[in-house]
Amino acid sequence: MSKFGNKFGRPPSQGGGFRAPPAPVASTAQQRVAFTWKDYLKEGYFDANGNLKIEYVSREKVEPLVQSMCGTGGLSIHQVRRYLNHCRAIESKLKTTGIDWMSVLPLVKKLDVSAAEGVSKQPSPKIPELFHDFIRSNVAAIKAPKDFVQGFVPHFEALIGFGQAHFKKEKN
Repeated sequence: MSKFGNKFGRPPSQGGGFRAPPAPVASTAQQRVAFTWKDYLKEGYFDANGNLKIEYVSREKVEPLVQSMCGTGGLSIHQVRRYLNHCRAIESKLKTTGIDWMSVLPLVKKLDVSAAEGVSKQPSPKIPELFHDFIRSNVAAIKAPKDFVQGFVPHFEALIGFGQAHFKKEKN
């Protein structure tokens, strides 16, 4: 080391040791769906027989997830219904004869785009990070029309149904 600084270009008074980047903020880690629901979507929506796994529509699994979403900044039924309406429009297109999955897939991916925008609104996000993570995780798991129509949509409907008692109350 010279009087001009150490090998990293810092003056001698600043030290030359390596400093690890700051640890991630704990609250961000707690926003992950997998933190609330271990192995969430790890093996997809369906069991070995092609049936929707009961856990995706059961109170025991879905209600704690929606409670966590509502407890981290609030989630209103109005916000959730916007996403459900988008899903209903996609579902309707899939039922139209002659519509190709690849032409509908970008609409599915736009769910994640909308959620990313909603969670990053300033000065206050429109949706909690955990709901964004829920949308992002499910969009990533959707690979085929069956995943969307028979997997994600019933799971999302269960989330809305079990969430009715927990959603933030809106003022008219």
